Amino acid sequence: MKFKKYIEELKRRNVFKAAIAYVIMAWVVIQVSAIVLNGFAAPAYVFKIILFIIVVAFPFWLVFAWVYDITPEGIKKTDDIAKKVHAPPNTQNRLNLVIIISLLIVVVFLLFNQSGSFMNKEKEAKKKENIIENREKSIVVLPFLNLSKNGNQDYLSEGITDAINVELSKKDSVRVISRTSAMSYSNDNKLLSDIAKELEVDYLLEGSILSDADSVRIMVQLIKSFPKERHIWSRSYKEKFENILQLVDRVSSEITNEITVFVQPNQLITKKNTVDAKAYEFYLRGRYLMNMETYKSVKSAIKYLNESIKLDASYAPAYATLAEAYISLNKFNSNKDEKQRNTKNARTAIDQALLLDNNLGAAYITKGKIAGKCEWKWNEMKILAEKGLKLDPNNANGHMLLSNYYVVIDEFDKAIGEALRAEKLDPLNPVIGSLVADCYYLAHDYDKATAQYKKVLELFPNYGFAWEGLGYVQYFMGQKHEAINSWKRLQEIMGNDSTAINFNFAGNEDQSFRLWLTKAKSENLSYTSNPTVLAQLHMLLNEKNDALNYLEMAYKIHEDELPLLLQRPNFHELHKEHRFKALVHKTGIILNK
Repeated sequence: MKFKKYIEELKRRNVFKAAIAYVIMAWVVIQVSAIVLNGFAAPAYVFKIILFIIVVAFPFWLVFAWVYDITPEGIKKTDDIAKKVHAPPNTQNRLNLVIIISLLIVVVFLLFNQSGSFMNKEKEAKKKENIIENREKSIVVLPFLNLSKNGNQDYLSEGITDAINVELSKKDSVRVISRTSAMSYSNDNKLLSDIAKELEVDYLLEGSILSDADSVRIMVQLIKSFPKERHIWSRSYKEKFENILQLVDRVSSEITNEITVFVQPNQLITKKNTVDAKAYEFYLRGRYLMNMETYKSVKSAIKYLNESIKLDASYAPAYATLAEAYISLNKFNSNKDEKQRNTKNARTAIDQALLLDNNLGAAYITKGKIAGKCEWKWNEMKILAEKGLKLDPNNANGHMLLSNYYVVIDEFDKAIGEALRAEKLDPLNPVIGSLVADCYYLAHDYDKATAQYKKVLELFPNYGFAWEGLGYVQYFMGQKHEAINSWKRLQEIMGNDSTAINFNFAGNEDQSFRLWLTKAKSENLSYTSNPTVLAQLHMLLNEKNDALNYLEMAYKIHEDELPLLLQRPNFHELHKEHRFKALVHKTGIILNK
């Protein structure tokens, strides 16, 4: 009964109505304050003060409503009004009016806010549409399927894929995914929509070839993946096998023109080639083998390319591919004289390619690679890479060269930028992914380097160079146990099982490193790729003299990667050493710019 009387007293004193009116008006004040303060860019604490005052004032307002009442004669204490008489009608009417007006304000505010929100959403939608419409267009040329009974004609399907890719890459407003990433989808059953999402492309081109005894048929179709998947067009071409060059030339030109109409209107590509059919077949076989990147395949590629040139010495791409093959051959060779011969042959071939066709962007980039990696002529490498990218802006190798250039001149931010551009063009290439990580490592951004190496290893868990690089980053972050495990995984991948098993002396890294060095030296460097690796291990053991000995050995055999590796944090403690300064001078790099 007492509780019921208490509630009745609260009603008589209009405390409930006063509370409702306060809450409504407080909500309006908070919303208006937020808009006004945001418009004037007021500090955040101003809004917090207003909110604090509103909350603190609420109990005082309730006390006021209990003690006082609004009467025709003014504000009076509620006790002065006879308890048997309810609050005067004017008092109740005033509170009712306040509540009604407050609710009307709330309704108007909500309608205004909803309208503004709708307009903002509409603007955002239009903005998003404009971004989609005006964003950089992108495409991937998926590996053409060989539907022929003769499986030996895979070189033909790859050759057609490359030809179309090369033509598309010449357009600077179209991002074309590089061959390495595209080829990773060979014999892959993934949905086209998933491929487009992984590579972040708008268009996909897929095709197939079917050959018999004397003819070849090529079927292609262009698919738009964004905002929803749809087929744009499809074509079929057929030609006598003896006219294979004309067929590939026609297909690549027409498809490129068709794609350009959709992707970049009003700009058509024209291309005319006249080459001996057999010579072109040898060229395709040579390029196919060169892309396999094994010592045996590269040697065979050089043989086919030379045969192609003997039959027809007028085809510039054959010379350019021959130069690439000679450079690739150096990766499998540590003999200085042989490496110099390969470099000389590569330069002769690339010069002839450019003599025949000075518009081959990839040829300038290959020549830049020879100048930088093989001859350590860094300014020449930069000039040639930039010239090549003007002609072939989608060439990931060109951006990799520029990244290397900025590494050797100690401008790591620019090196990272070029490496990221290369990765965008070739996102499924572990070499480029590791280059990005290595650039972060050189810039001492160990967290990003770690994340990047792990991203590469998620896609390519057996890519040894990523495990090696990750180990160094972990070591310099103080994660020595994790570093040992990364290097142990590298040894397992290399097939050095006994070393890998013993490469785990808990709490004693030095013993692990010494065991590995012993094995490497006893096996005549079979456990490592070059002397710079041994130099880095000696630095981890703080054996500077031994490290310098191996760095000088790397210079003597002209180890291609030596200038880039000298920039690593691994050798920072050698920067003041006279012998190290001499290596820096001879390789032409810049330290601590």
